[in-house]
Amino acid sequence: MDWHVKKTDYYLFFLKVTLLCILFMVMNFDKSLNADYGNYLANYEHDWWQFELGFEFISYPFKLVGADFLTFWIFSLVLESVLIAILFRNNMIFLFAFPNLLFISQGFLGTQIRFGIAISLFLVIFSFFYKKKQFWFISAFSILFHNAAVVVYFLANSVRYLLNSERNIFLKKNLFWLCGFVICTVFLSLLMDYMLTSFGYDYYVGTKYQEGKSLSSILYLCMSFCLLLFLLCRKVNKEYSEYVYLGFVLVVFSLIFSKSSIISGRFTLVYSIVEPFVLYYFYHHIGKKKYFFPIFVLYCSFCYLKLITFNPKAFL
Repeated sequence: MDWHVKKTDYYLFFLKVTLLCILFMVMNFDKSLNADYGNYLANYEHDWWQFELGFEFISYPFKLVGADFLTFWIFSLVLESVLIAILFRNNMIFLFAFPNLLFISQGFLGTQIRFGIAISLFLVIFSFFYKKKQFWFISAFSILFHNAAVVVYFLANSVRYLLNSERNIFLKKNLFWLCGFVICTVFLSLLMDYMLTSFGYDYYVGTKYQEGKSLSSILYLCMSFCLLLFLLCRKVNKEYSEYVYLGFVLVVFSLIFSKSSIISGRFTLVYSIVEPFVLYYFYHHIGKKKYFFPIFVLYCSFCYLKLITFNPKAFL
């Protein structure tokens, strides 16, 4: 057995640790600019238990020992960082992921912290247990941190149990399921306001959060859809990646709900965490070939344009 470790492995490890530290600092940005920090602070100090049980249970030991809220907040950000490190344990995929992680650091990860923990935990479980029979049960634990994770739970379990993710999209079974998925999702989108009201989110109805997504966001989703469709239509000798199928249903779901920025926007952000796996699959199977490499670079450049919205002043 060869125990030799290449120097490049050490360099990549230290680079990854450095980038994770930068990510943590960006996530822990100015509290006065964090829209949700005050709500979390009040809930913690008054012991209201108004959030999901999983999130409340991890905060409970801090309350028992009399720790201040800032200590718990830092712990929550560290937990997210650890989950991200586990999820992107492949160094190359992590490098693909870092621009996207930076993009979602102040909103998704640093503000919507319950949703960030729930999705990060779900995707870590997805990466380890996707092919296991117990996946449907184990992955349900993520919903304890944010109830919106039930959508990703449904999509991922549908890919796991209803699709044949080892074959291309033109397999009869896959086409049948995807058509049913589109019809059901369109039907749910028509009941959007009713569902928001029923689940206690009526304060979103009729507000700016129910306005349609911007043209740039729609273009990004359409480009992502085209890439995923291309990857799923190709004939390959090896099995298809489950991340490509998961990314595909996330993008389709976000496009159908594009008239609601709160729903479509949230799950577009979830796709931004899955996207590095799609880019890695694209590069590994097609993008590193001489004729496709310029296309791969161009597509990555388009994807990372979203970073222009990043505000570095919030943590400086």
